[in-house]
Amino acid sequence: MKKSNKAVSLALVMLMLLSSCAGGNENNVETLPSTDTTKPVVTEDTTAASESESETEEEKILPDIPTSADYGDDEVLFLVWDRAGWAETVRKFRDITADEITGEAINDTVFNRNLKIEDAYKVKIGLERVPDNTIVKTINTEITAGETNYDVVYPRLNEASSLFTGAQLHNLHKVNYIDLTKPWWDQNCVESLTTKGYLPCAASALNVNDKDATAAIAFNKTIASNNQIEDLYTVVREGKWTYDKLSSIAETVMQDLNGDGVMKPEEDIYGFLGARDVTESFYYGSGGQMVSKNSDGVFELTFGSERDINVTEKIIDLMNQPWFMNHHLIANQDDNYYRQLFEQGYGLFFWMRLDEVTNMRASDADFGILPIPKYEEAQDKYYSMVSRYITGLPSIPITLTGEKLDEVGLVLEALSAESYYTLIPEYIETSLKTKNSRDAESADMLDIIINNRVFDPMHIYNFGGFSSDYLSLGDTADKNIASWLKSKQKLVQKTIDRTVQNIEDAE
Repeated sequence: MKKSNKAVSLALVMLMLLSSCAGGNENNVETLPSTDTTKPVVTEDTTAASESESETEEEKILPDIPTSADYGDDEVLFLVWDRAGWAETVRKFRDITADEITGEAINDTVFNRNLKIEDAYKVKIGLERVPDNTIVKTINTEITAGETNYDVVYPRLNEASSLFTGAQLHNLHKVNYIDLTKPWWDQNCVESLTTKGYLPCAASALNVNDKDATAAIAFNKTIASNNQIEDLYTVVREGKWTYDKLSSIAETVMQDLNGDGVMKPEEDIYGFLGARDVTESFYYGSGGQMVSKNSDGVFELTFGSERDINVTEKIIDLMNQPWFMNHHLIANQDDNYYRQLFEQGYGLFFWMRLDEVTNMRASDADFGILPIPKYEEAQDKYYSMVSRYITGLPSIPITLTGEKLDEVGLVLEALSAESYYTLIPEYIETSLKTKNSRDAESADMLDIIINNRVFDPMHIYNFGGFSSDYLSLGDTADKNIASWLKSKQKLVQKTIDRTVQNIEDAE
């Protein structure tokens, strides 16, 4: 789908921001040149555009791979997890294959992308789905048997940590043709998840699924207007969108409509419709990092500073206010339930992942989009975690070797590079900004959200069950965080050390 050079340039600037580290200087960003998305992913020269081209347009970043190859229509088979209840939502992987042109933007972009790569390298791109609770077993069975039926695998991150030990999956830093310094690989993800030089998976432009998994907040514009709430977009831009600001607004908006003195779903208006995910999401929104790397590049538990304790206590306090509705405390209800409550006008704020923007495109609700709030105004920027519960990242089974491994590395790099110039601009500019978000300000907020994504190893590996246990803190009013941490530290660090040792042994 062809766009104007101006539109594409804006999208690419945004995408370069996306690839910057979450902890870096958000103003120190290289601006990509404008380019035409209709140009091929590779040219006759694999390192630079021709001299004549460079005279008429700014240079386009190209992958350092052959422009063509003949793999005899060999299939590169992707294995992804699926969940029956999510089959018709955007949480289903919709970014790897497409059977035909349908008129739907993402589908058609994927179809054309794959056709280009398949023609260039004489390959076929295939997809197989297995239930989310069986994918790790499926991958392990293949590896144990020494089989290579699947070339690229996407274990659900919530279940994948047992695979990230160096013995089951290739180190992406060492796969031929994959260049993790290129902008189509999320640099924050690469940096955060690499330990001892080993990286089992990484976010790339090949997929929109991990973008869909990014945390954000929606607000009901009608409720905001009726309550004369200040312009929330301005609050964000001025750096004043904090826990305290959210709390003060949510408390004002809360209404016990039937006057029975008890807040009830589907009867009263809440200030905030949330989930236990808010516990982690708000922590990462504060700029915190549970697991960091020491001077040797090794994972270590760093949660436990005075600020970490204060942040967590504040989050627990927020989640136990009468204006906060935690759907996890309501029996037999899931994410769809509180999204529907939001659409029906039972809450001002709604914690969500970005996939909900697409899910709500048919809704009559007039809503806007905001980033996760800061802990305090002095914080350098807004941060958004990528949820391990609804996404996976591409990995390559260790049983893949030789020419086949090279082929898969080449195809992954080619698909990622092509997606950087086609799929991601389509996702951002059309699917999110234009088609599904309701105003220009929300589009600006989306840039802030996606440009500052967090990939904490703790959230991915869940060392010693620490991440899962942290989620549950929000379900109670117990704020004795120091004592809770003390009971967890030894096991967590031991688990981290064992993981790192396993990686060293495998290497």
